[in-house]
Amino acid sequence: MNSAGTFLVDFVAKGVNDDEWRMVLVEEGPWKSPLEDELRRLQNRLYDCIDAAIDGQLAERFPQTARKRLVIQVDGYHLPEADVRDFFDRFTAGVLATPDYRKAMLESPYVADIAFELNLDGEG
Repeated sequence: MNSAGTFLVDFVAKGVNDDEWRMVLVEEGPWKSPLEDELRRLQNRLYDCIDAAIDGQLAERFPQTARKRLVIQVDGYHLPEADVRDFFDRFTAGVLATPDYRKAMLESPYVADIAFELNLDGEG
């Protein structure tokens, strides 16, 4: 969460059923060098989404999302596909396995589960 207590999500949408909601982040390229700075920025956006879901800011703003499965979806356009996919796979494989996040998610009254999805346009 940034210091202002806000988070930047491009849109929130109902998922494939009534028990699922999506926080969608849109990333448009081409990205500037160094690539690590862009990946760090994306990582911070992902952390902000997780924090907003677990801490209740998402449910406060969108009450219908409370206690639902949340998919944090990244839609990328004109990005370096292999680098972004590699980063995203590493991030999503480990973030909720860390003890602090695992415990916070299990104890949170605001979210039932968090999953991740990456959609790239194939360019980059």
